[in-house]
Amino acid sequence: MPIVNRELIEKLPKTDLHCHLDGSMRVSTILSLAESYKIRLPADNEDDLKKIIVMEKGCSSLVDYLKVFDVTLLVLQTDEALERAAFELAEDAAKENVRYLEVRFAPILHTNSLLPFEKIFESVISGLVRAEKRYKIKTGLLVCGMRNFPYEISHMARRLHDRLYTFTDKELSLQLALHTAKVTTKLSQQYPTIVGFDIAGPENGYPAKDFYEAFQEIINGHVSITIHAGEAYGPESIEQAVKYCHAHRIGHGTRLIEAKDDSKLRTLYTYFKDKRIPIEICLTSNVQTGTVPSLEKHPIKNFLEDKLRCTICTDNRLVSNTTVTDEYMRLIETFNISKEELYKLIIYGFESTFLPYEEKEAILNEVEPILKRELLAK
Repeated sequence: MPIVNRELIEKLPKTDLHCHLDGSMRVSTILSLAESYKIRLPADNEDDLKKIIVMEKGCSSLVDYLKVFDVTLLVLQTDEALERAAFELAEDAAKENVRYLEVRFAPILHTNSLLPFEKIFESVISGLVRAEKRYKIKTGLLVCGMRNFPYEISHMARRLHDRLYTFTDKELSLQLALHTAKVTTKLSQQYPTIVGFDIAGPENGYPAKDFYEAFQEIINGHVSITIHAGEAYGPESIEQAVKYCHAHRIGHGTRLIEAKDDSKLRTLYTYFKDKRIPIEICLTSNVQTGTVPSLEKHPIKNFLEDKLRCTICTDNRLVSNTTVTDEYMRLIETFNISKEELYKLIIYGFESTFLPYEEKEAILNEVEPILKRELLAK
């Protein structure tokens, strides 16, 4: 028997610190926007579209998993669509009592309607702020640069590719990431919703250290940093994220477990524990992308036993067909964690947010008594 039931998990205040906008839309909204904008999708009804988008049986690799986003990105190219998708994501999260949500997206992937770059940021922020006014939820925006050069799905990238033909795709991707970082730093001074910067896309072959210049821009702008690392590549990727890019959190970080018994990287494992660097755990998507062979083989139980700071996240609510509640239930049912471990995990989420200190303290003071009453009271 699980230590708690689904009803309680859904009722408890929670966080989601790793959630992609373009992977967390409603299927009905994708169809609605496609109809409004006269966009042809690979399917014209919810059931068939779900078969294409939702990774029920997983896929062969992270690269294959990412191909699904080509479909959602077809409709996420206007200010109206971006605002609506952001609002609905926050609304869906609020309905399962996610009290703090960090949404991440890559602006370069939303340039096909020639929206001004800053307007793309502002549209997403507008949707999140609208949700905050209607529901008991606080949100933050994480802006992603792209590891690869997405000229196949981004008109802006394609135009750069055509005009700057003496540059390699890698050189162009570095420049786009730097541009995204500069705009992020600038707008973060105007919009407190922008709380951090990330680098996303295929991990293998695109080392984080190559994007040093973009991250230096972010560091100089005093913006927080989280980096996708240790998902499709080993602990060396995680080491680069903290060593060269000064990551404050790590997205996924699953393969950090490989450092534990590695003579050269063992200190990296203890560094995460000692420095309390949070790991954004996405159980379902890690199985679907083949990062781990099964849920039972996921290293989160080892991380918790070794007292690393972990936080439970969805990654992509639609693509992985999951919610924060689902993720916690899978964790509980698979690893039989104690109520004390569950309490720590949820608290870790609130402690790991990129909120300003006073706001983080306020929300912790609000949720901690609830969690103690529901999970620790004898």
